[in-house]
Amino acid sequence: MIWPCTLRTDRLVLRPWRKGDAEDLYRLASDPVVGSDCGWSAHQSLQESQSVLSHVLMVPDSWAICLLNEDAQGKKGTRDSQDGRLIGAISLSHVGRPGHPATDGEAWIGYWLGRPWWGQGLTPEAVREVMRHGFLDEGLDAIWAGVFSDNAQSERVLDKAGFDSTGRTDTYVDASGKPRDERLHRITREQWKAALAADPGDQYTITHQQSEAMGIIDAMPLISHVRTGGQTGADRGGLDAARACAVPICGWCPPGGLAEDLTEPPGVMGPYPELKEGAASGYVERTAWNVRDSHATLIVSPGGLEPKSGTEMTVVFARRFGRPVLVLDHADVDACAREALEWLESLGMRGVTLNVAGPRESKMPGVYQLTKDVVERLLRLSAGQASRE
Repeated sequence: MIWPCTLRTDRLVLRPWRKGDAEDLYRLASDPVVGSDCGWSAHQSLQESQSVLSHVLMVPDSWAICLLNEDAQGKKGTRDSQDGRLIGAISLSHVGRPGHPATDGEAWIGYWLGRPWWGQGLTPEAVREVMRHGFLDEGLDAIWAGVFSDNAQSERVLDKAGFDSTGRTDTYVDASGKPRDERLHRITREQWKAALAADPGDQYTITHQQSEAMGIIDAMPLISHVRTGGQTGADRGGLDAARACAVPICGWCPPGGLAEDLTEPPGVMGPYPELKEGAASGYVERTAWNVRDSHATLIVSPGGLEPKSGTEMTVVFARRFGRPVLVLDHADVDACAREALEWLESLGMRGVTLNVAGPRESKMPGVYQLTKDVVERLLRLSAGQASRE
């Protein structure tokens, strides 16, 4: 997963640190009890918190633990799930420690929470989500944790998260120069998976599964496939635009791959073997099936729809199947592409199979190139937008 990334649970948002977090950090980290439990000294000034923020916390795999706003409850994983009050910190460190050289596939987890939020199960919730991220998104083989022997509360957090004690105790000199015993804990990806499988109905497993599901959807491109019937003109423009952008193509065509310029088998299935032939002769069936088997239909037809044409029939099928349809009736490539992008975004879907249709080339010379340009521009716009999300 590309950094920065934000993680969410039922009650929390784990987000990258921001420069504007200094005052909240100082409010929490100036508590001497919090720092003592973690081995660092309480922050003495806002400037110290600003320095720690810039040089320690604002790095990859380091998250601010924030409460999920009440108005975002039940919308975990959506754009409406905005972070609320900052209450702690959690991180995965891929840098080795004294006596423990850095090992590929392993990381150390560290965490702390402001005292007002202790005892509410929030730390285990955050730890479980970072474990999920580490094992599933980053492909870690194991996660380590160290806890001072006098910090029973933190040890309970690790127990709840499924960590095993390694039986090893190291001596750690904290920020005050005091030597302290630190117990080492570890959990492997196999242990984590086994724990989830043993109790798949528990609250946290459900939370993780929902989070994973949202992550799968969010990772999908806006347009995952371009579908057409392969006719000359708009259909071919859609297919060639998809190929230029490495987007998979599909579609139903008449038996034998019939098209106006390819009348003998395999017809259009020769240059476009991804297409499949239907059963009925002619173009009506494949027009209906391509609309039926798509999430939405985009029609490129400058000047509007020709009455009683196959393109007009496409609109009729879309309405009968209850599929969204947009007709682009002008020839401004950039404007058409942006109009189509706004329309697709308004549908609230991802991984869309987009049916591209319009007149054949013999009826509207130039429609092939216009459709190719519009669809290619649309695909590149949608891909660029996804990379920024």
